[in-house]
Amino acid sequence: MSAYQAIQEKFGALGRSRRLRTSVAVVYCVAIIAVAAIFYREASRLDYLAGRIPEILKQADLTAKEPIAVELVERGTLTVDGASVGDAALAKSLERMFERTGKIERVAEAASVILATQRKDWLPIALAQEPWLALGAGAVALSIVGFACWSGLALQLVLVSFVSGAIGGGLLLAGRPNIGASLASIPLFLFMFVLVVRLLLEALDRPRPIYAVAGSVVREAMRLRIAVSFAAIAIVVIPLLPQMIDPTLPLRYQVQTYLSSALDTMYMVCAFLTVFLGCATVAFEIRDRQAWTTLTKPVSRLSWLAGKWLGLVAINIAILLTCTVAMYAFLAQIRARPAQDLYDAIAVQDEVLVARIGSYPLYTRLAPAELQAAVEETMKADPNIQSDLREGVRTEIEVKKSLARAISEEYLKAQRSIGPNNERVYRFTGLSAQQRAGGSLSLRYKFYAGESDPNQVYPVVFVFGEGDRQAWIDHNFIAAQSNVVPVPASAIADDGTLDVHIQNQRLNKNARPNELEFLPGMGTIFFDPNGIELLYRVGGFGDNLFRAQLMNLLKLSFLGMLSVVCAATLSFPVACLVVFTVFSAGSIGPFLATSVAEYSIRTDSEILKGFEALVRTIAGATEFSVRAFGEAQGNGPVVEGRLVSWNDVGRTFVMIGVGWSGVLLVLGYLSFRRKELAIYSGQGG
Repeated sequence: MSAYQAIQEKFGALGRSRRLRTSVAVVYCVAIIAVAAIFYREASRLDYLAGRIPEILKQADLTAKEPIAVELVERGTLTVDGASVGDAALAKSLERMFERTGKIERVAEAASVILATQRKDWLPIALAQEPWLALGAGAVALSIVGFACWSGLALQLVLVSFVSGAIGGGLLLAGRPNIGASLASIPLFLFMFVLVVRLLLEALDRPRPIYAVAGSVVREAMRLRIAVSFAAIAIVVIPLLPQMIDPTLPLRYQVQTYLSSALDTMYMVCAFLTVFLGCATVAFEIRDRQAWTTLTKPVSRLSWLAGKWLGLVAINIAILLTCTVAMYAFLAQIRARPAQDLYDAIAVQDEVLVARIGSYPLYTRLAPAELQAAVEETMKADPNIQSDLREGVRTEIEVKKSLARAISEEYLKAQRSIGPNNERVYRFTGLSAQQRAGGSLSLRYKFYAGESDPNQVYPVVFVFGEGDRQAWIDHNFIAAQSNVVPVPASAIADDGTLDVHIQNQRLNKNARPNELEFLPGMGTIFFDPNGIELLYRVGGFGDNLFRAQLMNLLKLSFLGMLSVVCAATLSFPVACLVVFTVFSAGSIGPFLATSVAEYSIRTDSEILKGFEALVRTIAGATEFSVRAFGEAQGNGPVVEGRLVSWNDVGRTFVMIGVGWSGVLLVLGYLSFRRKELAIYSGQGG
């Protein structure tokens, strides 16, 4: 026995020692419980203040010189249960939040400003907002330590902790705490990935062929370092992403950039691993006749294919789970960066790290009688139309349909156009729940004005609500870019409707007594049918992220089934080519649909028209076949703070997880059962 083997044997024996495992478990558990308790206590205090501060702020009345209001504007503090919270530096900003009525309309905003002064620097914002996360993180850490010690990895846990501590501590002393945290976390997350794989292998340890085949796929991927290599790419990149994002950008953009990059990284890593491993584990076992040996045992071909697929799903679960935890952990580092202003800080909480749904305003449509009269009048007034009807170029029905469509579109377009110094009112409905909850709302708009010069800033005034609930805000926007303004929930009427007045005006801030307060805008404002949208919160970020990752897992499971089925009938390179083609077409499905709709060749040539029809048919059929895959978007809505609903997950499960994958399994089995493995030469497919 060599010295290296002897060291390995002693190392393994020490790791299996019950005394060592018990000691490590006790020390780690005590430390985790103590840290979790400290974090939870501080987070609970902030959570209590988050509930009490808005209640007190609603009582503030500056007009009546109420003591709460006086304390806010003079000292910038608020007394909560006998304790003073806030800071003198907040006095001026809090004073500006009082409206003409003497009340604070944006109570949530004022409460956030005051509460921000109470958070300790060492407490992550996520824990400050949701104290249960401290207990949840502690429970996860305890589970990891317990499973590591139980499975004989206690010594490895100590060594990984020592390496991470040395890296993090060294860089902390060097004045680089952020990069230190990123690098120190990489060994910990790699160790977590190994533990998750071991846990999945325990779950697959069942006396059934499908589980045995799945377990062999996972063990093979770990033995050959395939899964570890791909997982390491995501586990290394995700903690380092915060160091690559420009800290001078608005905080909401930093958070969105991080989420987009992290989610795309883990999804693409899983996709490439699924294709290569799925095709390799099937094609190479058939080529090397290992499948022949396996299938001579009481393992059916259907169980063998399904087991290969289940093994790929298990590896994807391990990578997605580990990377999601890593992403969530370093999201706290991004959120701790300073915001550019108050609105930027609130935007992160209310517009990005949330689950929102949107609604569009109601537009008035022409009554059938009015539309018919307009069509008849246009037909009579247009000599070209009369000429076409006399010569038989077009029929009367075709002309009326075309005119009706054009007149309706023009009528709706006119409602989306606002001239200088003019106003239009847009009504949103179904907001009763938001009115009762008093939560935050925002209006997303994308306007065009004049020549839509990107270097020009255009003014606009928004007035929300009616009567005594009315509130307004003046805003400057850049044409052809999405902009967001906050909307007070108090402006919603009792019947759940909200009237939004959009005025093409600019505020004359230096107006003298004899001058107008508002001046005409700089050009006609117009927008697309989806140019204005009211967004409101219906859920939290964590739940939304969980549903999005489920959708990603369902798409990856289909990719795994496609890889297994293709490799069962084709050679490895051909199978990879087919799977990547389907994956690419599905990923660009929404863009392909737009291209097909707008594709046109302006020509009188019959040959070119035929070519156009052929291209449109092929591209349209391709887009239709992969439409469900392209529409199953999880990452995009999470980055934009939009809801990924359980209906979306259920539809993806039925369509892709059951429908597509099930059909592929049946087709693959029917093809694979005819394959003569015993006489397979190993050449070709």
